[in-house]
Amino acid sequence: MPRLQAQVNFLLTCDQLKAVTRTTLLHSGARAENSAEHSWHLALMALTLGEYAPPETNLGRVVELLVLHDLVEIYAGDVHFDQSETAKIQQTQRETEAAARLFGQLPPDQRGTFHSAWQEFEARQTPEARFARALDALQPMLLTWGPGGIGSAAHPELTFGRVLALKRSALEEFPALWELAQGTAAQAVAAGIMPE
Repeated sequence: MPRLQAQVNFLLTCDQLKAVTRTTLLHSGARAENSAEHSWHLALMALTLGEYAPPETNLGRVVELLVLHDLVEIYAGDVHFDQSETAKIQQTQRETEAAARLFGQLPPDQRGTFHSAWQEFEARQTPEARFARALDALQPMLLTWGPGGIGSAAHPELTFGRVLALKRSALEEFPALWELAQGTAAQAVAAGIMPE
């Protein structure tokens, strides 16, 4: 297949990310967010909040990781972040298979580049991947419990302590973002939109 046609086929496949519904609602509560909207919002967060990344962090790379990280959901679907260990293992397997299938549509050089970026985000070993992961952990909190948010009545198990315990590993490395997460949760409890 000619290079350009393979690239176009990949891009058209990626349009399907707009149809992947997430468990997070829009900040207005009007409907569920889709994964393409989530990726765009994360890229915008990276550009806006980049000053809270460690010095020398390549923000362009952070944006790349955020744009690519959820593409595998086209084939693997999205899952709620508070899932069992068994479910996490199963989702990891589905996403690994989805990455091979999706990025396999690209010409070999791009296939390797995109697949490596996806693996970098998943491994969380570079400063860029850890910052991207922190933003990925923070964004649903801001939509759900941020100022003017409606809370998450559909997930009453997401109490103040539970949410912060689940988000700590991604956010604690970034003091300003971790403080924002803690403050957001505390304000949500005070507003009655998060169980204490």
